[in-house]
Amino acid sequence: MRLKWWCWLLFPLPLLAEERDPFQPPVDRCRTAQLSQWRYGGAIGDSLALMGIVQDSAGKWRRVRAEAILPTGWRVTRLTPEKMTISTGPGCEPAQWVWLRKGIKNNAMDKPAVSAPAADGRRGQKGSSRVAGRR
Repeated sequence: MRLKWWCWLLFPLPLLAEERDPFQPPVDRCRTAQLSQWRYGGAIGDSLALMGIVQDSAGKWRRVRAEAILPTGWRVTRLTPEKMTISTGPGCEPAQWVWLRKGIKNNAMDKPAVSAPAADGRRGQKGSSRVAGRR
């Protein structure tokens, strides 16, 4: 009797399972694959009413404000002229994403090249470049 009772409880479980094509990748509900395709162009307005300009993965430019919900379901949490921070939602990884303004100078990567002095002490002077043993 007890075995029949358990069978009746387990029988509807496959009916409750979501049907899915096993050959298709799982649906990305958070759309985190698009994060690297969006670009932040900057912000316009004063500090009280900033409006950010972002380019989505399709290449369309959009105007956004702080606390706005983007078409992907992301929420703009912070908006400054230099960067925009979004929250991707509960259960999504990463939980937050930051875009820097396009064209902003990155001190770590955009340092000017410093020309080092040559081994013989000359810096950029023209002269003979003969190698020893060659004519």
